[in-house]
Amino acid sequence: IMNKIQKQRNKSIKSFVSIIVLALAIYLGFTPLYELINEGVAANVVGASFSAIFAIILTYYLLNKQTEIEQDSKKGERGFEEKVHLYKNVIENCRTMYADGKISGNELSQLPFELINLQMMAADEIIGSYVKFFKKMNSIYSASEDEDVEFSDEDRHEIISELSNFAKLCRLDLGIED
Repeated sequence: IMNKIQKQRNKSIKSFVSIIVLALAIYLGFTPLYELINEGVAANVVGASFSAIFAIILTYYLLNKQTEIEQDSKKGERGFEEKVHLYKNVIENCRTMYADGKISGNELSQLPFELINLQMMAADEIIGSYVKFFKKMNSIYSASEDEDVEFSDEDRHEIISELSNFAKLCRLDLGIED
């Protein structure tokens, strides 16, 4: 993300420098012409042309910048909505597993795919938090040879604690920490 921001900043600086260079080139190019004409209608036409060209260039730059900002805003909104949906989905799936008081092999086999979905969009801290939850669920299931493993009171407490930490990090990632 930082690399993207740095590229964007460099692009903006290059555009701004290009406008300055172009303005200087136009000024230096029109100055001899303006001095040659001296006064009258021709001088006014040259001055108006200089102003129009510069206004067109600035308008072009501003429109491009505005379009760029709007596109980034739309990407940000879409990303935010996708993250909310993903985080809610993960928590809902975990709630379903937790609700019946046991975990089955089938439920456990879904957890890696939740992790893969998180790896696509979530921050590293969130992924790390989910990995802790995943490991806890795996250790609970591995402790027994049964197909369905019941949660102990201690397991329930640890699962809720891990999910609570996960939800807290999700809230921070979404920027709704207040």
